[in-house]
Order: sequence, then structure tokens, then C-alpha cells
Amino acid sequence: MNIIFSYFLLFILFLISKHIFTNLKSKFYSSHQKLAGKESIPLIGGIIFFFYYSLSFSLLNDFGLFLSSFLILFIGILSDTNYLKSPRLRLVFQTFILLVYIYSSNLVILDLRNDLLNFFLSNYYFGIIFTTFCFLVLINGSNFIDGLDGLNLGYFLTVIVIVLSFEDHSLIDINYEKILIIIYPIIFLFILNFFKILYLGDSGSYFVGFLIGVVLIELSRQNEIVSPFFIANLLWYPAFENLFSIIRKNFLDQDPLKPDNLHLHQLIFAFFKRRKNPFLKKISNIFSSLIIIFYNLILLLICRIYFDQTKKLIFILIINIIIYLILYFYLINRGKTARIS
Repeated sequence: MNIIFSYFLLFILFLISKHIFTNLKSKFYSSHQKLAGKESIPLIGGIIFFFYYSLSFSLLNDFGLFLSSFLILFIGILSDTNYLKSPRLRLVFQTFILLVYIYSSNLVILDLRNDLLNFFLSNYYFGIIFTTFCFLVLINGSNFIDGLDGLNLGYFLTVIVIVLSFEDHSLIDINYEKILIIIYPIIFLFILNFFKILYLGDSGSYFVGFLIGVVLIELSRQNEIVSPFFIANLLWYPAFENLFSIIRKNFLDQDPLKPDNLHLHQLIFAFFKRRKNPFLKKISNIFSSLIIIFYNLILLLICRIYFDQTKKLIFILIINIIIYLILYFYLINRGKTARIS
């Protein structure tokens, strides 16, 4: 009955949001947005998620999390409606909100299982700045990977499924009810997003990244047996997508905050879009998302085996980054060859 009620509530919130937020629709005025389509689709995924989570669980009982979540969502809404076009200004607002929330809630990363890193983290204020940086990388990386249908929500769905797998673990304390209340809207929105009924938009991408980040840092802090590098592996893809984009653009003397079409998921999409097979070209958007989600599911299942073994998790993370870079530069070169020919 709880499941039925949850999806009934989500459906009602979808209908209400679609009716009220009529101006929140995707606009294909910019070439970097939604490469695979031209539809005008409601950008209400984050709004539905926020209201569902607020009504269902502890956001209303945790005013700091409620307010911070709302403000992160609101910045995204301003971006989606073009009232806040400047990426730098969005970054400034995000930084301020995150600093205040992390300081007031004491949600600080304290242990990275490395003596040198922990020496710096022993300074409380450095820990706040480092945690804020991690959140900024995550929530903006979450927005970066929202360029294909179902990719963002599908990725975070795999993350939550991995977390749920610890429910019966005798040595790990996990709030099963809280995680369930996250997975219901993710599944609901993933299906609607997959079939282009709605998009997350910047607002939804920011909110989902922020909420998942809070949940995973809380999980890590409450369970010393869980390596922080297990959490790093769970969030590696959106985080590295963002970090690599910044490094790449700085290396090419480009504005790191200016969007482009050269993220890995966009290159994978372009690779399949160029195929001669008409069916593959038609499903290139969804097919690209599924490939990335499936790869990360396999990766995270391996990490799940070694969740308490930091050295092995670091090795997995390094290998994964190497695979990312090899694939990235291969697709970049293939794209250049295709344009020349």
C-alpha cells in the first residue's frame, strides 16, 4: 500500500506541477542542450522530487536541509527560466548555500584514510571548504550528465540500489525507510524522463546531486567500516565529468564555465548518431544512456564487494579514470576523422 500511495502521490504532483509551472519548458535556443531532440518538454522533475521528499520524510523536520534543498532547487529554476544566465553567479550562490549548510549541519568530510589528507582535514575550516568543493563538483557534474534521456536519474538509481544492498548487512547502519523514499521518485521520474515526458532541468539535476551527496556523506560518517573511497566510486562519474571538463577547458584556454558538446556522453551519442544503421541512429540517445548506466552498474557492483578496502577502491577508481580517458580521446579522434571525411 505504501508503494501504491507513493506512486499515486507522485502522479498527482506531476499533474499539478505540469499545470502550474507551464513556463518551465525546455528551450532549444542553445546548441549544447539536449542534442537528440527539439521537443519543448516540462523541466519539472526536480520540483516533483522536492515536494514528494518534503511531504514524505524528514526535510520538513530538518529545516536546514529543507531550506538548503529549496535554495539549490530555486537556483536551478532561475537558470531554467533564464533569469539567472551567468554560470559564475550560479556558482557563487551555490557556494554560499553549501558553506552555510555544511557549517550549520556539521556535515564535514573528516576521514579519507590517508594520513596526509587527514592532516589537512583535521583543520575544521579546511574540512568545510573541502566538503563544499566536493558538493560543488557533484551537483554541477550531475547537471553535466543530464544531457541524455534517463542518464542522470538512471545513474543515481544504480547508486541507490547499491546502497540498498547493505540493508541486511549486520555491521552497517542504514536508514532503509529514508532510502526507499528517495528511490520511489527516482524510478518514477526515470521512466517519465526516459520517454521524454519530462526533464529534470538544471533545478532537478542540482537537487538530485545535492540530496544524494548528503545521504552518502551521512552513510559514510555513520559507518566507519565503509571506506570514503567507496563513496567516491559511487559518485565518480558526475564528479569526474565535471573535473575533467574544467581541466580540459583550462588546458585549451577556454572558459571552464561555458558549456560545450564535448562531454563523454555527448561523444558516445554522436558516435551512434553517425552510424548508417537507421534504427541505431533513431535510438542513439537512449542507447547511449543505457550503455553508460550498465557500465557503471557493473563497476559499482565490483566496488560493493570491496566497500571496506580502501586500497582496492583507489585502484578501481584509477583504472576507471584511465578507461574514461582512453575512450574519450578515441571518440574525439573518431569525431574529427568523421568531420574531415
